[in-house]
Amino acid sequence: MSRVEAWRAYERAFHEFSARVSQLQYLTTDPYPDKNKIEAALVEVEKSRRAYDRNRDALAQLLLPSKRSVPVAECTKERVKSIAELLWESAGRPEGTADEDWHRAEEIVRRALTAA
Repeated sequence: MSRVEAWRAYERAFHEFSARVSQLQYLTTDPYPDKNKIEAALVEVEKSRRAYDRNRDALAQLLLPSKRSVPVAECTKERVKSIAELLWESAGRPEGTADEDWHRAEEIVRRALTAA
């Protein structure tokens, strides 16, 4: 892939990711959020984030010298944590839902990984 092609793919992935995040933000501003729509939007955000990451990394490999990357398992754990926190916040920060939020976030990441 040429630098121009890699740059265009990166830009497309960035715009897609940005659009998915905006859609998720819109859903979370609803005073009566729909959990199913939020979860579906989170899956789409995760899929588009993975595409963005792949395109960013491909472009970086063409432009920069190689570097050591963070292990995938570590990245995945951080994504699960971020999504669990977002689920908790979008539900109004209820007490006692940490385990449920974590498991839902794991499932969202798992669905995004298998769909990508």
